[in-house]
Amino acid sequence: MQLPLPVTLPVDENFDSFVNTGNEEVVSVLEQIATALPHWRQASGLGPLASLQLPLLTLLGSSAIGKSHLLFATCHQLASKAVSHLYLNLNDYKAWSHDIFEGLENLSLIALDNIHAIAGDTDWEEALFDLLNRVVETKHALVICTSHLGPSNPAFTLPDLRSRLAWGVIYHVNQLDDAGREEAVRLRAEERGLKLSKQARQFLLHHSDRDLKSLMSLLARLDTRSLQEQKRLSVAMVKRELNLKDQ
Repeated sequence: MQLPLPVTLPVDENFDSFVNTGNEEVVSVLEQIATALPHWRQASGLGPLASLQLPLLTLLGSSAIGKSHLLFATCHQLASKAVSHLYLNLNDYKAWSHDIFEGLENLSLIALDNIHAIAGDTDWEEALFDLLNRVVETKHALVICTSHLGPSNPAFTLPDLRSRLAWGVIYHVNQLDDAGREEAVRLRAEERGLKLSKQARQFLLHHSDRDLKSLMSLLARLDTRSLQEQKRLSVAMVKRELNLKDQ
């Protein structure tokens, strides 16, 4: 089996820092999975998933709404228990050989981020199809993936793969509203040990890109700036980072 380069997942993207507003059900299921693995089939709340021929859970939705965060959170909890798992971001698939999937069916959890990235690549679609078939045969691994595309989307050109992806359970991950985004920023700042005033938090939210990925990237830059300047985060510091003139 060809192993990918080691991946360090963001330590501050865990269940505690995820705002579950509008996504309560999927977060609850993932927390149950992370708690129950490797013996997830015996968990009473996961009966519907355990009854599937292919234990596959797909997190479906647009970019930058928290799908990867949920994968990271699940993997962090498994790592803390030394439960076998592997995270792969298929946005990077061109750097690998598709035999990277070999043997993954023997893990407790296979976490595949952005499976839509391989849509239209016949070799990779076949490799993913073969992996899912081995998961069915071995009855050991559970698969969680994220995607922008539903299983029936014709961008997946292999009919057998579309059929196999449809065997799983799909959860639509919803975008946070403004209050949810503010809470997400507050929690992430708290995880980083940042002292972010309510005034600075609201200014940040109203003068930056709305998607979570951009917000968290900005927060990371502000964290670095705060350390460099040895100052508490302020509206003035947010303005400097965003290249805004004093208003």
